[in-house]
Amino acid sequence: MQQQQRFIVALAASAAVLILWSVLFPPARQPQPNGNANNPAVAQGSPSPTSQATASPTATPAQVAQAPSPTPGPTPDTVPARKVRITTPLYETTFDTRGAVATSWIVKKVKRSDGTWRELYSAGSTKDQKKPLELIATPPAAVAPEQLFRPFQIVTNDATLNSVLANRNFKISGASSESGDATIEVPSGSKQVEFTIHDDATGLDVSKRMTFYADRYIAEVELKLTRNNQLAPQAQLVIGPNIGDQGIDHYTFYSFAPEGVAVLNGQVRRVNALEVHSDRVSTGAINSILEWIGIKTIVPKPPDHEPIDGTVQWAGIDDTYFGMIAVPTKPTTGLEYRTTPYQHKVNGKDEQRFLITGLVPVSTDGTKTEIYTGPKDHRLLAAGSTEIKELGGPQVDLGEAINFGFLGSMRRFLAVPILFAIDRLQRITGSYGVAIMLFTIFIYSLFFPLKWQSSRKMKKAQKYAPRMKELQEKLKGMKSTDPRMKELQMEQLRLMKEANPLGGCLPLLIQMPFLFALYSAITISIDFRQASFLWIPDLSGPEPYILSFIRILPLLFASSMIILQLMTPAPSADPMQRKMMAIGMPMMMLYILWSAPAGLLIYWLVGNIVGFLQQFIINRMTKSEDEGPPSDAQGINEKPPPKKLSPAEA
Repeated sequence: MQQQQRFIVALAASAAVLILWSVLFPPARQPQPNGNANNPAVAQGSPSPTSQATASPTATPAQVAQAPSPTPGPTPDTVPARKVRITTPLYETTFDTRGAVATSWIVKKVKRSDGTWRELYSAGSTKDQKKPLELIATPPAAVAPEQLFRPFQIVTNDATLNSVLANRNFKISGASSESGDATIEVPSGSKQVEFTIHDDATGLDVSKRMTFYADRYIAEVELKLTRNNQLAPQAQLVIGPNIGDQGIDHYTFYSFAPEGVAVLNGQVRRVNALEVHSDRVSTGAINSILEWIGIKTIVPKPPDHEPIDGTVQWAGIDDTYFGMIAVPTKPTTGLEYRTTPYQHKVNGKDEQRFLITGLVPVSTDGTKTEIYTGPKDHRLLAAGSTEIKELGGPQVDLGEAINFGFLGSMRRFLAVPILFAIDRLQRITGSYGVAIMLFTIFIYSLFFPLKWQSSRKMKKAQKYAPRMKELQEKLKGMKSTDPRMKELQMEQLRLMKEANPLGGCLPLLIQMPFLFALYSAITISIDFRQASFLWIPDLSGPEPYILSFIRILPLLFASSMIILQLMTPAPSADPMQRKMMAIGMPMMMLYILWSAPAGLLIYWLVGNIVGFLQQFIINRMTKSEDEGPPSDAQGINEKPPPKKLSPAEA
């Protein structure tokens, strides 16, 4: 009976580990958005635009207005359509004069921590075919054009003005040619491009001046919007939809899909597409359960529309490694997030996906709004924060855009020095894979005294387990008046103190924050992205399949974990339970880590190998401590001889 109870407890502990892992590394809650911007399958498997217009009434830009404007319709558009391409050493972006919106934003290079430059490519690239790293999603054919938002689009609370802003061709100043498509090179310094329109019917005048820099991912937008020579009281700058690496066609909780991120009242808030698409206000996991069982009342809201309360310091759209963030000069209010749902065929089945867009309130008097568009590397975000301040913007911390997850402050505190150490090791070895291995050996060597203490406690717990069980059985059948009860209880307390299993577990728990911090480090450093090692092309992503269904690193990790579990002393003396835990736990971890970043698996695999060697040494050096505790005949029945009294005591 007790064996069954122990087995149930073991299963519960395994489930607790699984739940804890899910909390620490939460899965992406939204379905896969438009993963590959250049994938023609999106257009082939999409339904008609009319069905989407019905499903997402609030997602239409023309419907952002609170009420129709009584003003006359806009004058006919006589400005020819043009495209202007701005190229810098870091990125290349293309703007369309229709709406003065960005249609492409390709990140080309990144400056590594050692000062060298590295080319960046899409996650959809292969060794033989490199694809550009496009951050702007290609509009799905399933969505009607009037339903779509585009990056840098201007939105007001007037439907007539929105129609002019979205559909008219802006004039361009700053380009080398007066007609046709233009290319503006920014090899050094900075250059400005200004988009302007004037509409006689509505009295609308708009100037959108943009400044692009050669050596930074920061761009500036100066918006001046007047109507009949009066400043418009409100305007929003569109960020998105789905800013991120468009070459990703499958998202996991190791690589989350594009979502909204903002700093409101000094606190970071993340908004995913399902939250925006829902018809009820998101109140958190606990409140959702209370709403489901009827204890709390559901608060409804328009679907695909999420007004965000609070003062906005900055806001944008991002994925794991890249983002577009708008930083107004002064804190403002009126942030919104919108989603546009559409259907996409995957393996012949319809799958609902979303485009998520941020509408960031901006000034209409020509005040600058800084736009960071690029990698979410902690070094680059820190540099971007400094550059924004130097350009006259507010003091912000763009590093908060990085999703550190559970215990984020602690993980951020540890991740930065971990990256510093790995970076220095990489400069010596020339390989991030080798650097991770050396760092792992250092960390496990640093914690070797804790492992020694843990193993001794576990051995004692295992050694004393039969005696503890024997004492428990004796105490159960013993009367409270029995004179031997006190002796047995004292012995039981002594054994519990010497062989407390928690004494062996707690030192090991100290190492866990380093594991979590290393996972964070891999996702906050662009240096790990597409860094190759042996047969692994990208340490920041999962190991590629071999023979279409096998991954070597997770299998090696699980095998090493089984061996280490069998070698490590456990409190339970039951061989069957030990084998079940030694096999069950690694199998569960194999499932969890099957799609984990390869760099994290290298750390854990090397850690298991080092742990195996350490445990072998510990087992050899503590072999003399393996003798069992005194038996009942030796420890209880054989009482020590009475103490002789001195003459003074007599």
